[in-house]
Amino acid sequence: MYQIEYAALNYYHSPISDECLCLGVLFHNLTTGKRDFKYISNFQRFHSFDDEADVDFVRLYLRGIKEEVETTLFNYADDFSVENYTRVFANEFRFSSVRSLAVAEDEDYVKNFTSIYLKYDLARSQRLNSNEEKKLIRRVLESNNLEYNTQKVIGSYEDEIQFDYQVGDICIKLFSFKGKNLNRLLGSARQWSFIADEVSTKKTVVFIYDSDHENDKMLYTIIRILSKHAQVLRLDEGMDYILKQCS
Repeated sequence: MYQIEYAALNYYHSPISDECLCLGVLFHNLTTGKRDFKYISNFQRFHSFDDEADVDFVRLYLRGIKEEVETTLFNYADDFSVENYTRVFANEFRFSSVRSLAVAEDEDYVKNFTSIYLKYDLARSQRLNSNEEKKLIRRVLESNNLEYNTQKVIGSYEDEIQFDYQVGDICIKLFSFKGKNLNRLLGSARQWSFIADEVSTKKTVVFIYDSDHENDKMLYTIIRILSKHAQVLRLDEGMDYILKQCS
């Protein structure tokens, strides 16, 4: 088994903004010393996120990080700490908390996590499917020594409610909107919003979603419905939120 650390590089509209776009992921294999930094190639999407930003500067900035951190013949023996390296990023460019994970020696962990954090930079055929994403979330929880269960929650009417995972007092429900007709999911969204309201007195409900429907009006409608009584987060944000709340 290899022990790795990773952190996502996010771009914020401003130092005080909460809205961000993931631009890259830094990996450090603590066992072998190998380091990788994968970043977006679809800068059109970045321009849509912030049309006032200097795209050429950002492209060069990301390339500079890659050249600085990746393992080469000249730096493979150098001491490196993801925690120390990412600490200095504090303005528009900020890294997430550093996460640890145990992976099999034959696992392409760089590809798997890039598929999570930079999924919209990939062709649809290259993205993880829903089952693969669930397995990856479970492994992240296990590698961070977080106890979870899949037991049903008893509702106000003695009915049983099945979330995907429970971690402490957090109930997690995963939604995949990939390839779905969003109009047909409105009823399900309203149902889960009602459930979140029902259990919110004793549990924190987190809805984590994955979608190919970017900038879709119906997606925003569904998210607003789900947000009334719960936290609603994209897959990459949801993983970081859970680890922060439970660490």
